[in-house]
Amino acid sequence: MGYINTKILKFSIAFLCGILAAHFFKIPLNALLISAGITLFLFVFFFFKAKSQLYQLPYFGICLYLILFFFGSISYQLKFPENRPYYFSNFVNSEEDFLQLKLTEELKPNFHKRFIVEVDYVIHNRDLIKRKPAFGKILVGVPLQSNLKVGQQITVPAKITSINLPLNPHQFNYSEYMKFQGIFYQINLSEHQILIDQNAKPSLFTKIKRSLLQTLQDSGFKKDELAIIQALILGERNGISNEIYQNYAAAGAIHILAVSGLHIGIILLLINFLLKPIQQSKWLKLALTLAGIWSFALLTGLSASVVRASFMFSFVAFGLQIHRKISLLNTVFSAFLILILINPFYVFQVGFQLSFAAVFSIALFQPKFNKLWYPKNRIVRFFYQMISVSLCAQIGVLPLSLYYFHQFPGLFLLTNMVILPGLGILLILGILILILGVLDVLPKVLVKFYSILVEKLNAFIAWVASKENFIINEIHLSAFSVLLLFGVIMSFFFLLQQKQKRHVFLVLTAIIAFQISLLIDQYQHSSEEIFILNKSGNSIIAEKKAQQLNLFSHNLKDSSWNYLEDFKIAEKISNIEFNKLENFYELKQKRILVIDSAALFNFPEFKPDIILLSNSPKVNLERTIAILKPHIVIADASNYPNFITLWKQTCIHKKVPFYQTGKKGAFNY
Repeated sequence: MGYINTKILKFSIAFLCGILAAHFFKIPLNALLISAGITLFLFVFFFFKAKSQLYQLPYFGICLYLILFFFGSISYQLKFPENRPYYFSNFVNSEEDFLQLKLTEELKPNFHKRFIVEVDYVIHNRDLIKRKPAFGKILVGVPLQSNLKVGQQITVPAKITSINLPLNPHQFNYSEYMKFQGIFYQINLSEHQILIDQNAKPSLFTKIKRSLLQTLQDSGFKKDELAIIQALILGERNGISNEIYQNYAAAGAIHILAVSGLHIGIILLLINFLLKPIQQSKWLKLALTLAGIWSFALLTGLSASVVRASFMFSFVAFGLQIHRKISLLNTVFSAFLILILINPFYVFQVGFQLSFAAVFSIALFQPKFNKLWYPKNRIVRFFYQMISVSLCAQIGVLPLSLYYFHQFPGLFLLTNMVILPGLGILLILGILILILGVLDVLPKVLVKFYSILVEKLNAFIAWVASKENFIINEIHLSAFSVLLLFGVIMSFFFLLQQKQKRHVFLVLTAIIAFQISLLIDQYQHSSEEIFILNKSGNSIIAEKKAQQLNLFSHNLKDSSWNYLEDFKIAEKISNIEFNKLENFYELKQKRILVIDSAALFNFPEFKPDIILLSNSPKVNLERTIAILKPHIVIADASNYPNFITLWKQTCIHKKVPFYQTGKKGAFNY
């Protein structure tokens, strides 16, 4: 592994702990600033005191790590809008304000065409004259038929709203996901609300990327092949169909669709090969290498994985040019520290976590495989190292893959055996096709050959994904279990380093602790719970008894029951039973009366704790409350919004708690 600089590791851990503390404990910014100021004063004091002494006191080091801790917490807090004085939301005073925006990235569409935009100005005047410079990113939704493109500038009403929180248990939290991309607000616009600045010119970067995308589109590739090529070379994944995306995920090959360390590593090897003639001009070669790496990173959109890989391979390139052996762990820690200094939100991005887990694991375990066997034959060595690198990477990402994706691709080794050498060929040929296309000398035979390669790749991935018996899915691990599983992996590493009794004991202890965490998690999910779920146009009561889930619904043929898949996995459900929704229930010692469109409620002998209003019943709620005296009234997403507004006012008047699932999410007791 080479020499490991433990100071970089310690600095990284101290800064990371500060970020995590600010995230989980919501430490006020003022308290952090005061603490950091006091610690900085003590640090300076002990620094000058240490200079006058032969032996340094431990207080100097403690203060240094505390400063890094507080700076980590402060950097996290400063990413939030309320702590950024020129953030656009601090200037928006009313819905009559306007925003001048620049479209920077197009996302995969759902019900709308979606863009990430950057704010240039907040405008307080209807004549669009009085404007304040501001910054920040917003998620913008426009109609699917809109002709907006990345690079355009638009002016729109400042009707910003927070990104919706998930309304059902265990649903994907898109609001939190976007927050860690630095996006806290959204705007949904109709076509007539958008004023396009016809005089604004797109940036040079946007023009180049548009030109390259157009070059690929004009080359004659089929739709599915074109989508994969755009993802591989330019990081543009919008065109990939859901079926192909799911196939790559099931086959354990999703990482090649997101430009990351693998792609940057191939680019570095290619640049080194091309620059061999100027091997003697070290600094010129280094400058050209770095320019090539970062140019490719720019073209692919500077995603977290690309930035991380570009930093890391920039350090590797520097080491190669000065002919010093670089420790991969030092490179990883250096890149990690620089990146979280730049943006502490990277820590919470899944791609960032997976990338570092994979590279960290390779740095730890790959030398062990090389010591175990180092084939002399180049071809055998190539395939052996490819297998060992795949295994090492999979060891590192296993806990995170189980936590986020709830599945393990059993054929990942076979997939990587084909993909790793194939990706290098596809990437090099793809860059060649781009260059020839721009020069307008692209031969049709090369396009045909490349199309066949991508088609065969897609067919192979689909074949692997079809072997469902080799895909272990519906796995749920708690965050605590994930940490313990990492502990098991690290304990095995220490045992491989030094085969001592204490390390055997450490491995056994880690395994037992992990198993206990699984048992505790199983016990916590064995209780009985009742949920009134939020589903547009439908009413759903869910009764969970240990691993059994009973669903009561008006619409048993709802085509979107798959949205409960995450709920099923998280709650460890083994069996689901569907039942027709009735009017009366007694579940978990509480009585529920469902008042639906029939508007039947006058049952004096049945005193409900909960009234569930379903399918917009035309009921006199004031009279109903007077007769039945419920503890709470619930309106789900099957009701008309204007009905819900009236019912809410009635409940406020009658001093009865009112719960709207469309605003507060699923009701649970």
